[in-house]
Amino acid sequence: MYCPKCGTKNDDNAYKCTKCGIVIQGDTAKKKTNTAVIVLVVAAAALVFFALIGILAAIAIPQFAHQQTKARNAMAQIEVTNACHATAAFFMDHPDKAVTLAVLKEQGIGANPDIEVSIENGTMNGLSIRARHKKGNKVYVADKNCDIREIQP
Repeated sequence: MYCPKCGTKNDDNAYKCTKCGIVIQGDTAKKKTNTAVIVLVVAAAALVFFALIGILAAIAIPQFAHQQTKARNAMAQIEVTNACHATAAFFMDHPDKAVTLAVLKEQGIGANPDIEVSIENGTMNGLSIRARHKKGNKVYVADKNCDIREIQP
């Protein structure tokens, strides 16, 4: 570094000029750091990141819950379909008897404890079987022809 007064070349770390003794400004001043700016930028980036995660979660969680409900309703619909087919097989062997839940349980119907299966009419001509998942929002009813209709609980 050169002295601004006499022009003598001095060591870069010198505090005073070696020839004239003047205090050399500039070298002794501490360099400014950008730590505060870096911390601020990192904090802002983290805030944006967590905000985006929150927005995505707000969208995904209700969709997930809706899909779970649809899956539970489908399980109930499959259960009532299987119950109807099991009942049709029962009526092939016993056309004059009424089907009961005990008969259906022997065929594996009603094994899922979360699905409520009930027989409103167990006769061959007036058959009506209902199924509903405990956490679902629909009830399915099958008639003697195994036509399934959906009703709201």
